[in-house]
Amino acid sequence: MPHFFLTTTWLIPAPVEAVWSCLIDTQTWPSWWKYVDAVEETAAGDSSGINNIRRYYWRTCLPYSLMLNLRVTQIRAPHLVIVEVNGDLQGEGSCLLSSIPATDHTRVEFNWEVKTCKTWMNWFSALTRPIFAWNHAQVMRLGEKGLIRYINAKSTNN
Repeated sequence: MPHFFLTTTWLIPAPVEAVWSCLIDTQTWPSWWKYVDAVEETAAGDSSGINNIRRYYWRTCLPYSLMLNLRVTQIRAPHLVIVEVNGDLQGEGSCLLSSIPATDHTRVEFNWEVKTCKTWMNWFSALTRPIFAWNHAQVMRLGEKGLIRYINAKSTNN
């Protein structure tokens, strides 16, 4: 199975706590992240969120979809969450939030180390690796834009 190491950085014009609360409320993702079709909690985990498992149904810019189960393995609110991934991809992901000094902005860094599990993806990976990376970047770029709009709308309504 081909390995992918993917890093994405978002710059969100909001404080860390506001960004964190939106990112951990994954049930709302379909309302602001264009490519997230649905999120289902399959295990609640403990009171800190460890072992919480959610199933995510993703569309992409290309004509394929993904189903991912993310199990929280580490959480340090409001700065870090690490997940184990299985489903159409397998591996680990992390999300690190940090304040940008002298601003009300938050830097969000996503890191993924995953393997593809769909047979057709594995067959064509040598040819499609750059296309998969481009597709991931587009999905993430629209996630950043959607989160900015969502946070701005929430702050306008408050």
